[in-house]
Amino acid sequence: MSARTGRFGAFGPGSGKANAAGAVVACAVMLLAGCGGSGGSTADAGAPVIRGDVAGTSSVTAVAGVGQVVVSWPESQTSSTQKVTGYEVQVSTDSGGTWAGAGTGCAKDTTTKSTALTCTATGLAAGTYSFRIATLKKNPKTKATKTTDFSAGSTGVTVVAAPGAPAQPTAVAGDGKATVTVADGKLGGTPASYTVTAVNASGKSCTVTGASGSCPVTGLTNGTAYTFTATATNTTGTSGASPESAPVTWVAAPGAPAAPTVVAGDGEATVTVADGKLGGTPASYTVTAVNASGKSCTVTGASGSCPVTGLTNGTTYTFTATATNTTGTSGSSPESAPVTMTLAIGSTGPGGGKVFYVSTAGFTSTGSACGTSCHYLEAQTTDLGTAIWCADQSLMTQGWNIGTGFANTQTMANSGCASALAAKGASGGGLSDWFLPSVRELEALNLNAESAGAKLSTDALEWSSTAGRQGWACSVMSDRPTYGSSPRDRTFRIRAVRAF
Repeated sequence: MSARTGRFGAFGPGSGKANAAGAVVACAVMLLAGCGGSGGSTADAGAPVIRGDVAGTSSVTAVAGVGQVVVSWPESQTSSTQKVTGYEVQVSTDSGGTWAGAGTGCAKDTTTKSTALTCTATGLAAGTYSFRIATLKKNPKTKATKTTDFSAGSTGVTVVAAPGAPAQPTAVAGDGKATVTVADGKLGGTPASYTVTAVNASGKSCTVTGASGSCPVTGLTNGTAYTFTATATNTTGTSGASPESAPVTWVAAPGAPAAPTVVAGDGEATVTVADGKLGGTPASYTVTAVNASGKSCTVTGASGSCPVTGLTNGTTYTFTATATNTTGTSGSSPESAPVTMTLAIGSTGPGGGKVFYVSTAGFTSTGSACGTSCHYLEAQTTDLGTAIWCADQSLMTQGWNIGTGFANTQTMANSGCASALAAKGASGGGLSDWFLPSVRELEALNLNAESAGAKLSTDALEWSSTAGRQGWACSVMSDRPTYGSSPRDRTFRIRAVRAF
């Protein structure tokens, strides 16, 4: 009796008249089927089987494909009171937590009796899906349509999709190669690998395994610009190509530059550098003073010049350079030829005065700090006051030329001459080698005083340290180009100078 009972699961206990009617129909069906009593007969084996409206857990099968699932189920039988008009398929993406219509390919059929026991749910994104089935039946007499309970859900099946084109790759140039990084373009299925290809280098490619990563494309030519594309692959298929990467070019690190050339200036040196023609082309240079810690400058480009400042005038320096580009920095160049920092008219000297005389060849100022290698004369910018030349009318100082003022002043100071003592005692820069200029030194000061920033007082006489003849000494008027001779007991202005 259990088999017969299972055949009528759809007509289980109920309440009211509907149940009574159902029972009558069930009895009628049983009589027609020849199953009237216990035991039955051999005719039972060939009798129609009325299947339940609800399929079992294993009744619905689902087979996943690319972006779709083929859903199949067993036929639901008709009866004298209910005709099968179709089936309704629902899908769940959360293991049966929620259900919805299966959509295109498996739409609900309510208009005609469906003989198909399968449908294909299409347009599915990658993921795991379960399906369930309900039977649609219509009463021929009442025309009422009934939807049976849904079956249990099918076992979950996983839909895969071919990956979409990857995102634009990024590339970093190297020595004869480029390291290319790829990532999922977030379209379609997840990539299992990528093939990276150089657009403008036939046959140059590499493979990345996984959903993202990098690989090296080797065998490239240094100095050539390359772009790269990538395709993504999984078990379903291969995507189209990604957008091209930005172009990258690899150049070798530069070799050491040629020895710099240097032009000395006032407390600075202008250094010129150029490519040593070894390795890659430089993008910039760093110039460094060899014997002055921290003194350097930068040249941008494949050649050029820059000033190294903060150097000490009178000091000799050499310079080196290194070259840099995107790949690296070279070793150091050979040292430049040595150069000595020079001053110009108007520069500030070590004593704080203004330079009014420059000698490239140099001169001797016996007794001065520079001794036999002097190149400049500086003057204080204001007078020290006024004084007579010397009370000793017989004193003679014979120094006339550039470099003789210090010795003249020493001779005068030994005789107590007020003008010499005033100049010798001048302060400036903490130096003690100031002196009263010789007549030629005073003429040079008068000539360049204005441009040097040490202008002499207008319409005033300045004493030199040169004695023209006994009882007289040489002086210079600020508005005259050459010296004159004045009595030693006259009171004139005093200006201190020094050699270095």
